[in-house]
Amino acid sequence: MNAQGERPVFNDRYEVQRRIGRGGMADVFVARDRLLDRSVAIKVLFPEFATDPNFVERFRREAQSAANLNHPNIVSVYDWGKQGNTYFMAMEWVQGRTLADILRANGQLSAHQAAEIAAEVASALAFAHKAGVVHRDIKPANILIADDGRVKVADFGIARALNSAVEHDLTQAGAVMGTATYFSPEQAQGAQPDPRSDLYSLGIVLYEMVGGRPPFTGDNPVGIAYRQVHDQPQPLNQLNPDVPRPFEAIVAKLLSKNPNVRYATGDTLRDDLRRFREGQPVQALVDLLGPNGGAQAPSNGAASPTTSVGATTAMPSTGGYARTTAIPSGAVSGGAMAHTPGGGVPRTGPGQPAGTPTYYEPQRRTGLYVLAAFLVIAALVAGGIVLFNFLSKDEVPAEIITLEDYRQLTIEEASAKLTEQKILFDVVAEETDLVPDNIVFAQTPDVGTPITQDMRVTLKYNPPPVVKEVPDVKGKTFDEASAILGAAGFQVVRGEDIEDANLAAGLVLQQDPPALTPLQAGDPVTLIVSKGIGQEIVPNLQGQTAADALALLQGKGFVVTSVEEFNELVPAGQVIATDPAANTALPKKSAVKMIVSKGGQPVEVPPVKGISRTQAQQAIQNAGLKFIVEEVTVANASDVDKVLAQNPSAGTKVPKNSNVTITVGKAAPTTTAAPTTTSTTTTAPPSSSSSTTSSSTSTSSPSTSSTLVP
Repeated sequence: MNAQGERPVFNDRYEVQRRIGRGGMADVFVARDRLLDRSVAIKVLFPEFATDPNFVERFRREAQSAANLNHPNIVSVYDWGKQGNTYFMAMEWVQGRTLADILRANGQLSAHQAAEIAAEVASALAFAHKAGVVHRDIKPANILIADDGRVKVADFGIARALNSAVEHDLTQAGAVMGTATYFSPEQAQGAQPDPRSDLYSLGIVLYEMVGGRPPFTGDNPVGIAYRQVHDQPQPLNQLNPDVPRPFEAIVAKLLSKNPNVRYATGDTLRDDLRRFREGQPVQALVDLLGPNGGAQAPSNGAASPTTSVGATTAMPSTGGYARTTAIPSGAVSGGAMAHTPGGGVPRTGPGQPAGTPTYYEPQRRTGLYVLAAFLVIAALVAGGIVLFNFLSKDEVPAEIITLEDYRQLTIEEASAKLTEQKILFDVVAEETDLVPDNIVFAQTPDVGTPITQDMRVTLKYNPPPVVKEVPDVKGKTFDEASAILGAAGFQVVRGEDIEDANLAAGLVLQQDPPALTPLQAGDPVTLIVSKGIGQEIVPNLQGQTAADALALLQGKGFVVTSVEEFNELVPAGQVIATDPAANTALPKKSAVKMIVSKGGQPVEVPPVKGISRTQAQQAIQNAGLKFIVEEVTVANASDVDKVLAQNPSAGTKVPKNSNVTITVGKAAPTTTAAPTTTSTTTTAPPSSSSSTTSSSTSTSSPSTSSTLVP
């Protein structure tokens, strides 16, 4: 809301409705596009970043990059521009959740679910790469899952054109852009990324969707970046024993340190994911095992490559598809046959060409075989640790400890127990909605793992909300104060505005809690805005006399001026209207003009003397006046029925509907009776008539009559 309580409108078009998200450099709101009458998402750059040319350029480039990519799996960007002291971007509003939200809620997905999502992301990336754009920040937070199941890739904020030079402002020499947990080894080393870098990042997302966590984590981005370059990921089947072998092969191919081993394009990755979902052989597994499935090719052609004795054994499907596990008698390495330990299948580690085994997957058994193998391995691990310590030191072997369950304890309680047991440990703060604040929700190694006191345990706990000091925003406009508090992570509430003679209207007068108060992020801060010296409402004065209206306005503190106007409907002396109009809120001591009626507009009396009675009456009525007729006896026959005089005289200005008296001649009586004087007044339409006759002894008295007609 702005200072007047109205919703902010960007570019005179996008009416903000509510905030739906917050990123590292911008807020995201739902807004209504007034022009096209549709909901859109508005990304608004934080004001403190709007003054930094680097951030503005990054923001501009996101809009430009995405606006040129019209694809069903890419969030559309409609518009961008500057509003006030910051920048905004209007884009498609996807109703749903991010993949990061889904993983936080569900922990992990099935391989088929992950493949379905990744196939659509791969399609989006393939389109962007063909358009010459590398995303450079593929991660679960930038993958949106709509309520109807559509998958959308968002946030091209650090996307860059292929083969473009390293930006001097945005990426300095030796610096990288992206998210350390998801960027490729070449990004970690500051090298120029290409489409295969985005595919590596998508491989990490696939790993996390099925494994429940990303392959490389650490205490800081530098440590994670180092692991991206130098470490190999833990095999997925160790995190999720149910993961299908073809899916593992796809992920391993994507996570190769060598870009040349990865999929060349998003289209080839999408096709392989489709083959996996349909139960067909995937190219990644063919590349891993070689053209003969990892088995020694027959030398005499007597046996079929798919039925060679000792080459492959078909296993029953456990994941809804036919799975074939190769049991080769040797693995190809540099053109020679190399023995595969334990009869397992060679696994190609990321960063190594296909055909170079780096770890092996034992044949999967079921039932008692699996349980027995697990117990043997656990015993060997524990025994090996004891034996190693015994042989390498002239002292008593280290004590073997079975790791307890520290989950659901507070981080303080878990730390105290580990300290008491003399176990080395690390703590990692990671926000989650699954447990209350300060509660441990994950531990590595798992519960029941045998360890020694020189091994380290990692605890993950939900940290309490960040506490910050409330910024001082008094004296700023409400919009400025809202931006500052919003950037600090607080919710803004507007209280009731109050009058204050010392602070201009629209500025923050008070804040609650006060400045520098420690407060948790997301808590509300109430702002009280000054109304200045106060406001008054202009009253409705229509129909009041000018004197009464003047007294009322001056009593409210207004400075009053008065003007008069002719008005046919409002009687003279009464108020017609005010300027500003009635019910307008104005600061005290504002000027108000009072408009007073002068009555109707005056009209000019027409000249009727010397014309006939009928002509005179018509002329007077045409002028908007009424007439009164007075008759006098005349001796001259030519003066009969002629206007002999008028009052007021011609040219006089009088109010509309005023009376004009005309004197009209009439013939003398022909009888010998005493002369009679008659006067008659008539108002049309006539309501009454009267005749008065006076007798006189004089025989020369004239006869006179008078008639009033409107």
